[in-house]
Amino acid sequence: MNQNRDTDADWDHLGQTQPYWAVMTEERFRGQKVSRDVEDQFYQSGQGDVEAIHATLMARFQAPERFKSCLDFGCGLGRLLIPMAARADQAIGVDVAASMRRLCQQRLDRDGLNHVILVDVPTSAASYAPFAWINSYIVMQHIPPSRGFELIESLTSLLEPGGYLSLHITTHRDPHLMPSQTRNPLRLLARSLRHRLFPQRDVGQITMYDYDLADVLSRLERLGCKQFHLEPTNHGGHHGFMIYTQRTQ
Repeated sequence: MNQNRDTDADWDHLGQTQPYWAVMTEERFRGQKVSRDVEDQFYQSGQGDVEAIHATLMARFQAPERFKSCLDFGCGLGRLLIPMAARADQAIGVDVAASMRRLCQQRLDRDGLNHVILVDVPTSAASYAPFAWINSYIVMQHIPPSRGFELIESLTSLLEPGGYLSLHITTHRDPHLMPSQTRNPLRLLARSLRHRLFPQRDVGQITMYDYDLADVLSRLERLGCKQFHLEPTNHGGHHGFMIYTQRTQ
């Protein structure tokens, strides 16, 4: 998988053309616009996900029912951010795609959620730190690990001592989803040149990246996360883990 691809441009394009489907790849969410009923179904799905994530944090790490502050990384249209905000005095949504943030802000305005702030990158959220809960679900899998590891460290550093982290990563995939490989040196050279000369070819693709689980956990441990609870995930043959932890220092 091309580690140099500009996935930020991909997601801004998707936010303009397929905003709901890009987040939840189901046929009912296809199209630049969806019906009010389908839009409500989209946001209702986030309620269930956040309830499950929050319940695990409470069961495994004695997290509170309500937080002073929370952050959702890769918030997109606010599918998880909005139910997280219902559990916090202040909520920050981080998403690099301006097109996604515009649609998210429209939903926030419609719901009267004045305590939610949207920013583009984690460094822009630093002025609101530290956070009691940081979440990122089905997001890192679309970011090359060369950037993703830095983002994971940046986000974890924004946690307050005692703060909670729920982080999803993909680690491996079924054989039929493996990227095609070739040992032909000429084809390898041609592929490398194509990526370098046309990094934005077919902008708007949804790319998938796998992470080294041991590397992720070791980085979190160095940042003060000493205990972990992991739950395996499988999204259409893309396997990974939901990592739950608490920053103790």
